Amino acid sequence: MTAVAEADVKPFAKQKARLAANFALFDTYVSRAEDLFARGDFATAAAYCSIAAHIPVQNHCGIFWSPRVEKVLTDIARATETTGPLHARPARYKRILSVMTQAAPVGGLTRMLCQWVAADSGREHSLVLTQHRGPTPQFVFDAFRTSGGSVRFLNRSRGNQIDWARRLRRIAQGYDLVVLHTHCEDVVPLLAFGAIESAKYPHVIVLNHADHLFWLNSSIAHLNIDLRDAALELAVTRRGIARERNILMPTISESIRRTRTREEAKRELGIAPNTILMVSVARQLKYLTREGDSYAAIHAPILEKHPNVSLIVVGGAEQPDWAPYFEKFGDRLQSLQPTPNPRIYYEAADIYVDSYPFVSSTSMMEASGHGAPAVSIFTHPDEVRITAINHFALVGNTWQARSFDEYRAMLEKLIGDPALREEMGRKACEAVAAAHNPPGWNAWLEAVYARAAELPPLDNRAMLAARDTPSFGELDVRHEDLFGGNWPIEQYEKSYIGVMPFRERLAHWRELKRKGMFKVPRRAWAFLMPEWFKRAVRDGLLNWPEDPH
Repeated sequence: MTAVAEADVKPFAKQKARLAANFALFDTYVSRAEDLFARGDFATAAAYCSIAAHIPVQNHCGIFWSPRVEKVLTDIARATETTGPLHARPARYKRILSVMTQAAPVGGLTRMLCQWVAADSGREHSLVLTQHRGPTPQFVFDAFRTSGGSVRFLNRSRGNQIDWARRLRRIAQGYDLVVLHTHCEDVVPLLAFGAIESAKYPHVIVLNHADHLFWLNSSIAHLNIDLRDAALELAVTRRGIARERNILMPTISESIRRTRTREEAKRELGIAPNTILMVSVARQLKYLTREGDSYAAIHAPILEKHPNVSLIVVGGAEQPDWAPYFEKFGDRLQSLQPTPNPRIYYEAADIYVDSYPFVSSTSMMEASGHGAPAVSIFTHPDEVRITAINHFALVGNTWQARSFDEYRAMLEKLIGDPALREEMGRKACEAVAAAHNPPGWNAWLEAVYARAAELPPLDNRAMLAARDTPSFGELDVRHEDLFGGNWPIEQYEKSYIGVMPFRERLAHWRELKRKGMFKVPRRAWAFLMPEWFKRAVRDGLLNWPEDPH
């Protein structure tokens, strides 16, 4: 047998080779950023750090943070530090500054932040958006203005990422605490707060909302908020954050009050009252078949055996490989387009079934809050449990199957026992209300503020001296198959040429144009404009739609 053939039969040989290739590409861009920093081109170095950070987010590199990238950014922060007084450390936090990359109209992160602000009504909250694109949801303005604060946009002001970081630093000096809700690859917070030894701005708390992905900001995390215990363990073992600087806090969710009975919701949806309705709600990518059976195939035996059972997948959208099952089951199997308000489906559900192969904890929580018994699938080894449902109220109050056969047996049990469905849904609803809804949730938030106040200042020198070393463990070799986006590197470059100096921007633009990376060539010129100008005009003045990427 040849060496190549032997490699092919080794466990995860293909995935390990891909992971190594991803890390090599990441290393190339980090090395370029380090070289640019050494030459004094801080703006382009920061842009290359952004591009580099996108790679492990989309195509796993065996790392969950990067001391090298964070060192470049903190070195830039030190080199561009502005003069100013030391920041007073208050005994009680009264004014909170939240920092977000983008406030999306659909998705859990923006709504979670606004619910946090509403629940924490005794404090003033303001928001800074570092790289927002497109319209801003009105509910964001409403939440922060009701709190007595404001909403500011960094990328509508003249300059690049370093200039925006300077502005963020100045804004932060007027607040007691900074909380980051930023995207994984956002470099602006590190550029703003990387020189932590200067003590000129508030302590920084990081919300670990993307706990299964690589992200920046470990080295400035005075305190890291983990939304489940699996996330905390990964933060300690793979992100370099000391255990005492991690704290658990449940995801806040809106208190749920039914607007319809289950029967009324079914009637509005045109579903017979004696139908046992299984519902799932998530984004399309969470249902995409990665390997083995499709989501439709997993549920087909249940639909075959029980003609009174239907399955509606809200957000599944087009799923070509489900076609044979659509034909076989007709209206009993539906995959719908996403909707910003899926409440009626939660209210109609007799059983909630989690998305697969990627779980959706927010949807599981909403379903439980509506009193639906919920079931999820986790077929991987325990070392990969960051990919499973292990969130506060859901543990012990929902069911988790370790195989497809066990999963279908659980569904069979719920289908055949209405009293069990009612009891299980009631317990889950009570658990969600106690841990995830105000006022119960507020006790967790106060514990976060108290821990942040009592911790000594962070010394990150040892963290930044660490090396980027890829791991090839169980989680790492499976990661890209579960979460990978597989975007071309040029897509990331296109997103950041607007923050580069004009000479670098023009060189990158010409190369991207040569590769045919602009979908509408006649509008490719728009990418030559500075990012701040595009945002100020497109979003601030005219609210134009984005150019196709």
